Amino acid sequence: MSAALRALGLVALAVVGCATAPPAAPPRGPARAVDFFPMRAGMAWSYDTETGIGGDTVLNVLSVERADGEAFVVRSGSRRERYERRPEGVLREGEYIIREPLRAGTSWEADGGGRVEIRSVEASRRVGDQQYREVVEVHRSSPRSRIETTTWYARDVGAIEIIGETVSSIGGRLRVRSTLRGYTRSDDAEGSR
Repeated sequence: MSAALRALGLVALAVVGCATAPPAAPPRGPARAVDFFPMRAGMAWSYDTETGIGGDTVLNVLSVERADGEAFVVRSGSRRERYERRPEGVLREGEYIIREPLRAGTSWEADGGGRVEIRSVEASRRVGDQQYREVVEVHRSSPRSRIETTTWYARDVGAIEIIGETVSSIGGRLRVRSTLRGYTRSDDAEGSR
C-alpha cells in the first residue's frame, strides 16, 4: 500500500508541476500608430454593416491583396485602395487615417478641407461579444461632403467599429455602422478569430 501512496504522491507532484503558470510574454513597447492597422499579404477583415436603409445588414470583407514593402493594396469587393505604413502613421490613398502622436486631441488636415482627430485612447472597448484591448478612436469630418466618420482601431487588429453619418439632401440623417465580425492574420492561426 505504501508503494501505491508514493506513486499517487508522485502523480500529484507531477500535476502540480504541470500547473505552473506559462512564461510571461515579453513586455511590449509603447503602441505606435502603425500597430493599430497591421497589414501583410493575405490578411482579411469581415464586417457586419448596418446600411441605415430599411434595417438591412450586409457583409463587407477587406483583404490585403498585394504587399510591396510598406505599401499595400487592399480590396473590398471590386474596389481597391492603396495603403502605406510610415513611421508617423498609416495612409489610405495618400491621406493619414491614423497618425502619431497617439493621444487625445492630436489632429491633422484631411482632403477636401476635412479634419481628422484622435478623440480618445482607451484601455478597452467591447464590440459585439468581443472585448478589444488598447483602442484608439479617430474622428473624421468633412464640411464639403458633410460626412462624419468615427473609427475605433484595436492594437494588432485594425478597425473594429466604424460609424459614418451624414444628412441627406432632404434633411434626413443617414447612419451606417460596421462592426468587426472576424479577421485573419494570414500566417498566424492564433490571430484568426
